Amino acid sequence: MIARPWTDDLPKCRNTCVASYFSRIRSNNSNSSDDYLCFYCQTEDNFCLYGVFEPHNGLDAARFIMQRMAAEILFPPPSANTDEEIRDRLRNAFISVEKAYIENYDGMIAERTSLQYQLQTLNETQISQNCDNILSRLKEIDQHLSGGATVVISLVHNNKLFVANVGETRALLCKTDDNSVLRVVQLTVDHSLNNEDELLRLAQLGLDVNKLRNAQYLGNQTGTRCLGNYLVKGLYKAFPTISAASTEPVIATPEIHGPITLDDSCRFLILVSAGVYKRIQEAKGSSEQTNKQLAQIIVENFRKQTDFRKVSQSVLEEIDEEFVSYCVKNNLTPKSNTHMSLLIRNFNFLSPIPDNQSTGIAKNASVRFNPIVQSKSNTLLNEIDSEIYSNEETNDSIVDTNRSIESSSDIYPTGRQYERDRKIKGYVDFSCYYENVAKARRNGTLPDFIQ
Repeated sequence: MIARPWTDDLPKCRNTCVASYFSRIRSNNSNSSDDYLCFYCQTEDNFCLYGVFEPHNGLDAARFIMQRMAAEILFPPPSANTDEEIRDRLRNAFISVEKAYIENYDGMIAERTSLQYQLQTLNETQISQNCDNILSRLKEIDQHLSGGATVVISLVHNNKLFVANVGETRALLCKTDDNSVLRVVQLTVDHSLNNEDELLRLAQLGLDVNKLRNAQYLGNQTGTRCLGNYLVKGLYKAFPTISAASTEPVIATPEIHGPITLDDSCRFLILVSAGVYKRIQEAKGSSEQTNKQLAQIIVENFRKQTDFRKVSQSVLEEIDEEFVSYCVKNNLTPKSNTHMSLLIRNFNFLSPIPDNQSTGIAKNASVRFNPIVQSKSNTLLNEIDSEIYSNEETNDSIVDTNRSIESSSDIYPTGRQYERDRKIKGYVDFSCYYENVAKARRNGTLPDFIQ
């Protein structure tokens, strides 16, 4: 029996719903609390802290990282810090958790070194007697040492949002523009071998990035940053593809984003593991629209569910079912150990849930996805959202090549009457054109093709 993590006892943020489990392909008990790798809490000082952790090679290290991360950020309790102090607190938390992880495995690392030394000093007789046992134990140790997690953390205070991440876990902010169109903004950077900045960092360490692109692996993992996994960090020299690096190629340094002002346009926040959105990518056959597609599924489930607490769960089940159907249809065998985590923090898409009331959903009638614009050719015009947050500020002119440019969707929440035949008020003044046509007609110089 696995002990409940102490993070389960943190005061919960009632405007958040979460789901976290291994895909049902592995187990019918897909909602086991043993697989729960999220936290969402609210302190007495009205600090809100959220985290999603995606495990690598087992759950033990990920559970340790999750619980230690909460402790590093929450104790001592956050106070009225400056923006830079909050950023430093998040950054230092990642550093401290990584250090604690290594210390936690010090004994195992020492045992591994001792066993390897024994292998080198055994004579032929001793090798035949003891080699299998030593190799078996070394394999078991390496399994433990390769455990780790990718992480995304969000902290909200005084209408400001801060985000920190390592790996491919994502934070998405869904907000409306001036036309009440819901947009999806990716706040995090994917630390993968598809990220040109990460490839540049690895090239500066002396690695052949073309080989890494083809392999799509750094040692025993696909990501370029994570917490834990000492095997591919401290022992990276044992992996041929990365042994030439001048220093550890896989790092634990987070990228910090924020402060991002949370105004009335900010509707809800999504923290999601790569296992979720990559299933959408595979089933839909597209990576560029994944964030938008996930937001669409969430909005649809906001409409269908009467209990806000069940939205994340129903979203993951829908994604899982569609992925399984896709695999069956295409005779594919999906991975059996995919961990899926989804956290949704409502800001004002739904009515806030007071502490003394139930979690029933109150529909928001003021938000919609893309409007239908009547053009001369009677076609729908798709609007592109290229809003990207950099580390320090919002920059609308720079688009990260590792992020998807999200287009608007075509979902209309219920509760709002939409007039499809309503004419759009004219916004171009043609009076000068008509004056020139009249003048040419009087002068007899009007071209034949103008009536």
